[in-house]
Amino acid sequence: MPDAEMRQPVAMTAENVRDYALHGRDREIRTIAGMAAEFDPRTLLVVGPSGAGKTSTVMHALRSLGPGVPVLRVARIWSRRPHARFLGAAERADLSGLLTDGDDAGRSAATGFFQSVTATFGGKVPHVVFVDDAGVLTEEKLAWLQRLADEAFALDCRLVVAAEDLPAGALHEDLDILRLGPLAGPALSQFLVDALGLAIAADVVERITWWSAGNPRLAHELAQELSVAQLRGGAIWHGPGVVGPAARRAYRHVLEQVDEPAGELLASFVLRGVPGSSLGEEPWDGVAGLGEDPSLRELARQGLTAARDGLWFVRHPLVALLCAERSGLDQPAARAAAGASEAMLRGLHMQELSTVLRSGPLSAACPKVRALAFGVSALIGQTWGIPRATDASGCADWADHVWWRGAGGPAGPGAQARSAGARLLAAALAVEADGVVRDPVRLRADLDEVAVTPGQHWLGLHLQTRMRLMLGDVSAARALVAAHADDAVLGAAEQVARSVSAALVGAVEGQFQDVRRQLQAVRLLRPGCDAWLVLRGLAALSDAAIDGRVPDVGVPDAPGNWSSRAAAEFAADVGGAHLLLGRAREAVSLLAVSTEQCTWPYQCPVMVRADLVDAAVSAGEIQALPTVPGDDAVRVCGTTSPDLRAAASRGSALLADGDDALAAFDEAVRRSTPPASIRQHVRTLVAYGRFRAARGDSGIAVAAFDRARTLAQLAGLAGWTRGIDAAQTASGGAVASNRWDGLRRDERTMVRLALKGATNSKIAESVFVSERTVVNRLRQVYHRLGIRDRRDLIRLAEECPPQWAAAEV
Repeated sequence: MPDAEMRQPVAMTAENVRDYALHGRDREIRTIAGMAAEFDPRTLLVVGPSGAGKTSTVMHALRSLGPGVPVLRVARIWSRRPHARFLGAAERADLSGLLTDGDDAGRSAATGFFQSVTATFGGKVPHVVFVDDAGVLTEEKLAWLQRLADEAFALDCRLVVAAEDLPAGALHEDLDILRLGPLAGPALSQFLVDALGLAIAADVVERITWWSAGNPRLAHELAQELSVAQLRGGAIWHGPGVVGPAARRAYRHVLEQVDEPAGELLASFVLRGVPGSSLGEEPWDGVAGLGEDPSLRELARQGLTAARDGLWFVRHPLVALLCAERSGLDQPAARAAAGASEAMLRGLHMQELSTVLRSGPLSAACPKVRALAFGVSALIGQTWGIPRATDASGCADWADHVWWRGAGGPAGPGAQARSAGARLLAAALAVEADGVVRDPVRLRADLDEVAVTPGQHWLGLHLQTRMRLMLGDVSAARALVAAHADDAVLGAAEQVARSVSAALVGAVEGQFQDVRRQLQAVRLLRPGCDAWLVLRGLAALSDAAIDGRVPDVGVPDAPGNWSSRAAAEFAADVGGAHLLLGRAREAVSLLAVSTEQCTWPYQCPVMVRADLVDAAVSAGEIQALPTVPGDDAVRVCGTTSPDLRAAASRGSALLADGDDALAAFDEAVRRSTPPASIRQHVRTLVAYGRFRAARGDSGIAVAAFDRARTLAQLAGLAGWTRGIDAAQTASGGAVASNRWDGLRRDERTMVRLALKGATNSKIAESVFVSERTVVNRLRQVYHRLGIRDRRDLIRLAEECPPQWAAAEV
């Protein structure tokens, strides 16, 4: 979709304005409904700025009382043509001449209001009167409403008033005040998604929330002015250039109270602000260095500013824009971003960045931008930020920026750490360009050197996490992610890098629920990220393990080219998903492609090759086997982590022969237990179960499958249990033909009846034994066949039917 493409505006009509009350106003709705249902009639003032959702919140609460409670809504009460209507009725009464403001006759008319309304509506008496849109209440207007409340009290009627602001000073004790505060980010996000029908990037929601001060109508007005690319995070949006009509109406009375000096000071909050929000870009969180300007305290008294920890904060940014507009200040130019390419990269504004890349590469950019480009392209798996092999020698000037913030300052890393960082960058470039690691031992030492330095950012930490996993050092990768989980992030790219790093570790360890949570966080931040190969591969693994979903192997189109490393990792993840579901034949081809395309994927070459051996042996495609992953391969990785040892032992055991295989499998099972991850342990148990079933040791095979199934169930991975069931059934079928013949005549009769759908009690009647005897004998049959229950029995008979099943009487 083009950057300039705009959606059709969504108007706030009577049909969708009620959505205001559906998100974030539950407490207020209960308060209003409770007041309207109480016996002690009091006046409730619902106070909030224009656009806060006062009308919709009150109407939603009053409608919940049901049609049996008559509710009269009075609108435009201070205008020349006020009117009233009962909820649910079409008839509307003109109250002109009855409700006026400012003279004695009008004030005294409040006394006869209910009699007049009753006469107008044919004697119908309201239980609740809702005075809507009363605006800013002056003392005179409030006194008029109080007289109306007195008459309501006499008639046991409740009065609810929606107002923008109240006069200063003490209020009457019969008045209850309910202030509608700003909507929090999640509620406002859901409202915008419902109103626009479009997923919105999390940081864009945060920025809209800041600019609108949590006001839903103002947030909707801001969102309507954005393109689809801006809403989804594909293009930069710093903030509004002009103030819309809804905001002008909401802040008109506020602006009247701000004099010129205070207005210029307020405008400085958006003109001089410094980035510092949780996502590292605008909106601005605070301004320092304003001194003790006397206007600050007046602005604070009006609720427009607040001080905290030496910084002054603006509470209603659009008021500041109105002040800048009134003073003739060029605020859009003052807020223009310096360094558009850096902002695009930090914000992962990929749609806008694609346009920049089409005009030429970023090779001539400043060192920081070149480092950012490399980190982002490695993160999403595209080649546009990866230097060509002939350009790799020119990376020294930006190597430090790959790992550290402010690398050139006096507090930057030392010479030894910088040398290690330069070697790490060279190793990362080699993996991206050729898929190889030339010196794993040196790489691990450099990772240890850089890991302890301060001032790192998450794009660099993501590369370190990936390289730790490449070496098979899962525990070190997990520790690295945990150690920096609470570090500050600057921009969406770092936040995505943090989530993807945690997802990579979770995928290798088999913690697929965690993988899904991290992927969801990335999708909330950048809704258009599902095309990235790294996320598609991780999603395939988690969907297969949790839901049993068969993965799609299609590679999506994308701007730029996918790197061979990214394509290989995608193939390994999708192949692992097939293997997890028991689809060995599909897994073989994908895992073989992965090992050919990239020698060092993040899943670790030893682990990918072990899965390939597992799939090839299970599918009977021995010709697809790679070099045997054994102790030599482990030493090449330069580490002896439990997961690496477990994967290598599984691969070696699968290829062993005779009595050596039995000893090798016993060793593989031992090595796969904790501290090795659940993924390695379950995969080893499934392979062990297949091996034991093929030897005819059905009891041991069933025990191995049951242990694997229990582990998967405890982890909440129902999809994985389906793959284990399929592996167990297939293993049972391989030896079932011999086991079928070993059943006694009475057992065959029971099996034949069970296969025809007879219940245990029916079988007992047919063979003249107790039902308990049938249960025990069928359980013995299941054990000798290497299956678990009647469902497996039926499946086994379909795949490998006994010859006597049809002829047995």
